[in-house]
Amino acid sequence: MSDKRVVWAKRVAAWRSSGESAAGFCRTRGLSHAQFVYWQRALREAQPGSMGLVPVVVEAAGSADAPIELRLPNGVQARCAKVADAIALARGWSC
Repeated sequence: MSDKRVVWAKRVAAWRSSGESAAGFCRTRGLSHAQFVYWQRALREAQPGSMGLVPVVVEAAGSADAPIELRLPNGVQARCAKVADAIALARGWSC
């Protein structure tokens, strides 16, 4: 890890344990909020398994006309009227 990355990783960790807002944390320490947001995102994206595609296997419980819904932990939802629409969605088409 580069020196800058180590320094910013420590700053982000200190912010997480501080209970302060990101803007307040930066203001009291004389840090650029824009740089802080950049490094927070860069560090999160560099973590293994934090981003990327995850294969999903659709097992039809009923007919091909059965509705399907996908809910992610971050609140994002995808709903398709039937399994065939979910397959189309996976191929890059819209439901």
